[in-house]
Amino acid sequence: MTAVRLAIVGCGAAARGCHLPALPPLKGDVRLTALVDRDPRQAEAALALYRELGGADADQVVIATDAAEVADAFDAAVVVAPHTLHTPIVEALLAAGKHVLLEKPMTTSTEDARRLAATAAADGAPVLAMAHPRRLFPAYAWVKRLIDGGDLGDVLRVDWSEGHPYAHEPVSWSMFDRRLAGGGVLTDTASHVFDTLLWWLGPDVRVVRSEDNSLGGVETDATAHLRFGSVDVHCDFSRLRDLGISCKVTGTKASVSIGTDFPAGECVLTTADGEVLHRGDVDAVAPAQDEWELLFTEQLGNFAAAVRGTAPAHSTPEDGVRVVELIQECYGGPARERSAQPWTTRGTGEEAGDGAGLPALAGHTVAVTGASGFIGGRIVERLALGTEARIRPVVRGFGRAARLSVLPQDRIAFQQGDLLDTDSLRAAFEGCDTVVHCAFGSSGDEDGRWAASVEGTANVLAAARAAGVRRVVHLSTIDVYDPAVTGALTEESPARPADAEDREYEQQKLAAERLVLDAHARDGGPETVVLQPGVVYGPWGGQWTTAQLRRAESDFAQLPAGPGAGVCNAVYVDDLADAVLLAVDTAAAAGERFLVGHAEELGWGTFFDAIRALRGAGDPAAIEAGEPVEEWELDLYRATARADHAKAREVLGFTARVPFADGIALTGQWAGWAGELPGAGA
Repeated sequence: MTAVRLAIVGCGAAARGCHLPALPPLKGDVRLTALVDRDPRQAEAALALYRELGGADADQVVIATDAAEVADAFDAAVVVAPHTLHTPIVEALLAAGKHVLLEKPMTTSTEDARRLAATAAADGAPVLAMAHPRRLFPAYAWVKRLIDGGDLGDVLRVDWSEGHPYAHEPVSWSMFDRRLAGGGVLTDTASHVFDTLLWWLGPDVRVVRSEDNSLGGVETDATAHLRFGSVDVHCDFSRLRDLGISCKVTGTKASVSIGTDFPAGECVLTTADGEVLHRGDVDAVAPAQDEWELLFTEQLGNFAAAVRGTAPAHSTPEDGVRVVELIQECYGGPARERSAQPWTTRGTGEEAGDGAGLPALAGHTVAVTGASGFIGGRIVERLALGTEARIRPVVRGFGRAARLSVLPQDRIAFQQGDLLDTDSLRAAFEGCDTVVHCAFGSSGDEDGRWAASVEGTANVLAAARAAGVRRVVHLSTIDVYDPAVTGALTEESPARPADAEDREYEQQKLAAERLVLDAHARDGGPETVVLQPGVVYGPWGGQWTTAQLRRAESDFAQLPAGPGAGVCNAVYVDDLADAVLLAVDTAAAAGERFLVGHAEELGWGTFFDAIRALRGAGDPAAIEAGEPVEEWELDLYRATARADHAKAREVLGFTARVPFADGIALTGQWAGWAGELPGAGA
């Protein structure tokens, strides 16, 4: 038997994580002969991995940027390219007589999918097969047998949830770029789910209701209510929230529940009377496989058999077309709705008066470091939805920035940059007139945090200077001031004493702020502006939002309550973002620093009473105390210094717009959606 000569077209994470490891066991059946990627570095990395895996004839594998360049080197191809490129790539391969195994989704339009299927159906056409590997998951195949065998009776309902914070680290932004991905979690995760449902329940399906949160980009969250004949199917998907990974199929005779990841974990079959017939793992009945690599080995082996004409493909072009039709009906059909997300859209002109008086920033190109974080992410959202600026979000890795993929993408260009790599920062800042520096050392050991916060700030300033940036707006903190200050706190109040032995947050921010102020317009470098917020809270917040919502209930017996506690200089994240937008374009702000916050008088007792209310906690006196809250933290809540924001008001024209009651209400809406509240659910 002559081995099928195989090319892999698209050498990113999916090719390297799924298809390349599947090849070594197929020696003699399938032989890798070509790696094709528009970026030769990706193809070279894939070849290095293939060698590491012990792949046969690695030295004979050719690398190209276009499959046509090496057409003589292969008979068949696995296409793992960005979704919107599937159609032109596959059309060219089929026209050249090459067989194709195509990753999901088949295409990003129903017309393209039907055209590819028609081409593959012509007499003498090469084989076109779909890569739908979940059909090979043991639990999925088990459910298929239960349905087909009548063990469940008549299927009445299916409930499917798949959601978790985006965990993969893509090699580029392509998975989140609408021009390349075509869509978000519906195009990606729901491709698998919809294929499975069509496989289990048949092609008679309509969309009852579909909802997603795209604001012009690709959605991170979506729900779909489908009806397969008389079967109601409810699907929930997320790239941001932990929804679990499970499916329950309810029938008249029995119900079955499985985990939908691989391996599935515990699978349960229960009769309508409550008798448990099965609990635990299920056996892999061929062609299903119980090892990850073997799923793709089986898929490639089956594809090779289909190419030789000795077996039908596990999944056909018609299967791919049905999935695309269903996805596109969710996106564009009459049942589609947009998710309400007021914590994102507030202040973007959708509510009368919001954003009034803020600069449009037309003609500006603004880079934001730390764009995948709490404050940086909100600044990117406000820039995208409320201004005309071009935006350069700068992130260490693309996966954590999935939240921002929902935004309109015509003015956004994501860049990778590391605070400890000046060259990467300079490349990210090229062509920008403003850098908003939000990133700091929030993880790792003490030395690593210090390096990111202090050395990283020095590198940002150097890179901004080298790139010809006009202004750097630096996010500092009220914590740079002496904690012994009482009464009114202004920009002229004494600084926190420097302590060379202390390298924690406050000292990091103090040292970084001094670097920024010293660098202002020095030797032709950028202007600098420093903003000093107090307690920043709001959706996606860490220290003063999720950390408080998640802390031990016993702590709330010791934390402040009611009036009379110390001063909480809180600011809702949107107000801070407004101050940033003003700092970008206010000439008189150059070289200055500004305390930023709300003018209302807010005590720590009121703050924690609101957190208690969100958590559903009762009277703190009725809560049993546990481990003592540390004294340094309680000291913070006794402080009486109240920030004076007159300078920001007079120079920037800044007035905070979101009173605490409104800000905490929005935070609560988000926290319920995000599953951050007790009993919330996601």
